[in-house]
Amino acid sequence: MDGDVLTRSHFRYAAVFIATVFSGGGILAFSSPNSSALELTVTGPEKVIFDSDVAGCDSHHLPDAPARAFRDDKGRMILFAPNFQNRAFVGYGFDSLKPDCDSRFMAAGKAQPDLLDDRTWIHAIYTNDGRNVYALGSASFMPYRHEMPCKGRTKRIDCWINGLVTLKSTDGGKTFDYLGKPPHHAPFPPPEPYRDDRKRAPSYVTVTNIINWQNYLYAIVWRREEEWKNSRNCLVRAPANDPSSWQVWDGEDFIDAARLTENGWHVKQTDCARVGPRGITSIRGLVRHEGTNNFIAIYQHRQRNKDGTDRHGIFYSTSADMKNWSDPQFLLDEDLDPDAGPGDPFAAYATMIDEDSQDRLFSTVDDEASLVFVRLIPKPHNGKWRVPRQLVSFPVSIRK
Repeated sequence: MDGDVLTRSHFRYAAVFIATVFSGGGILAFSSPNSSALELTVTGPEKVIFDSDVAGCDSHHLPDAPARAFRDDKGRMILFAPNFQNRAFVGYGFDSLKPDCDSRFMAAGKAQPDLLDDRTWIHAIYTNDGRNVYALGSASFMPYRHEMPCKGRTKRIDCWINGLVTLKSTDGGKTFDYLGKPPHHAPFPPPEPYRDDRKRAPSYVTVTNIINWQNYLYAIVWRREEEWKNSRNCLVRAPANDPSSWQVWDGEDFIDAARLTENGWHVKQTDCARVGPRGITSIRGLVRHEGTNNFIAIYQHRQRNKDGTDRHGIFYSTSADMKNWSDPQFLLDEDLDPDAGPGDPFAAYATMIDEDSQDRLFSTVDDEASLVFVRLIPKPHNGKWRVPRQLVSFPVSIRK
């Protein structure tokens, strides 16, 4: 999350939220929760979209979030995979993307946990015209930055707390401001108030792409709990004609979560049921396959084999309704943070983008798409570690 030299644990929790209003959807055929309706296969070598050591604007220009893209009103691809400085890449596809060194949004760095205005990462965007652009950001309060106490601290990320906040741009995403004055800019605020004696605070940390289906905008958010086993992916939605009102799936029905008022977000309910396979961490990518109207979730995972070994890397699940998902299916073998030794590269923030998608927010895929993730490459520097990063893609075929 942070663009400074970090502990590896920090890399697991960065997030933000993006959405769009687009036509799509249809009547779907249900599949078994334990079977995959689609088969995904990596079909070629990787391409490096961006290397911070080669094309970075400065030492802080580090991809630190899942890649999200939209087309602006000039037809250009605007792609974010930002750290807290929220820079973007501009072009017409992966091969032509160039970094824009201007910061498009920076939080105020305030040392008040209840404001959620310390550092914010743009993670999701929705727009129906490419000019007026809305975003959900992952907003973190980090006590170590303000020399505030945290009982039993062993890592810089201890005691940090997180919520999902809204932002708005009226210039095609070149600059953003909060939608709602802090702390009323958060439709998904931390479920419990900040405490300096709790190393892992309950938090809404990250969110996937938005899917427009049957007149609703859907997304999956990651809710982290103090007890890790209770952390879960949650399904949320907003009416497509009223994205200022959000609901959460409680296992039986959608219940009201938050509504935007003149005074900002009024939060009614932040609890939610688990969706997706048990044992997986945060789902980072969510797209709709146009040919079958099935949904694909992308995430990092470790799978224990019958012989006692494990397989780790990037996995996927498929679903016909976003509530019932297939078991984890292997996609790409990559070292994750726990697998990498000192100086070994590892993968984070995996998602999927079809650069030929006709959807303005690239939330649909056809039979050919790209797996996109960040590769972190630790290197020794003056007795410490610096961690340059690459944004890489792999071609993926999608078949029934």
